[in-house]
Amino acid sequence: MSVRLLLAMLALMGLRVWVARGEAAPAAQQFVTPTPGPDGRIIYIVQEGDSLWTIAALSGKTVEELMALNGIQPGDYLTPGAQLLLGLGGPVLPTAEPEARPTATLVLPTPTPVFGTGEICVLLFLDVNGNARLDSGEAGLAAGQISIAEPSGTVAGEHTTDASPEGFCFAGLPNGDYNVSAAAPQDHNPTTAMNVPVRLAPGEVKYIEFGAQASAGLGGGGGDGSRSTFMGVLGVGLLAMAGVLGYFAARYSRRTPMGLR
Repeated sequence: MSVRLLLAMLALMGLRVWVARGEAAPAAQQFVTPTPGPDGRIIYIVQEGDSLWTIAALSGKTVEELMALNGIQPGDYLTPGAQLLLGLGGPVLPTAEPEARPTATLVLPTPTPVFGTGEICVLLFLDVNGNARLDSGEAGLAAGQISIAEPSGTVAGEHTTDASPEGFCFAGLPNGDYNVSAAAPQDHNPTTAMNVPVRLAPGEVKYIEFGAQASAGLGGGGGDGSRSTFMGVLGVGLLAMAGVLGYFAARYSRRTPMGLR
């Protein structure tokens, strides 16, 4: 096809092609179809020397289609750097990366809390020798008080002691921490600590001993009473002897002759 015929065809389509005198036509460029963008639009950037006819021919479209897609009117010129819409295509799908395999996490077993009940046995004994130990022959001390309380202060059990050497056992206590305390009866002084913290495990039996002995005032009071009783008896005896002596003296006076008086 001659150049004149080609120009005539372009003129019939309403296009104008300007070729500078003395300049050779630009060498054919390799056309690479642009990649669709994220919105699916295929955009071509106009290069120096491009024309609608060359772009349409290389992209596989007619000039009319290219003009309609881009709103180009007859007589419009292409400017290098302008964007031409060549069509719509599917968006570029990201290359699927190798599926990451989850790393197995080692889960350590959590210890299961152990729940149960236990027993605390308490003895308040009469510490005769005051050595703070339960010796053979020392019995329980009656009229004392023993109690068990939780750390929060909630009382878990109370008991008034008797003379039993076995003491008293608080059974069915939930495992945990407790404060075990005792109070000596009146006129007795403790010989041991009277408050002991205890940690009770399920199924466990704890034995706690508290000691107390009679106070010194009680013992001293008994000695004074004995001496007072003895002195009272002695005084009564002396008075009785004095009365007897007076009686015999009076009789002796009546029997004595007048000459001897």
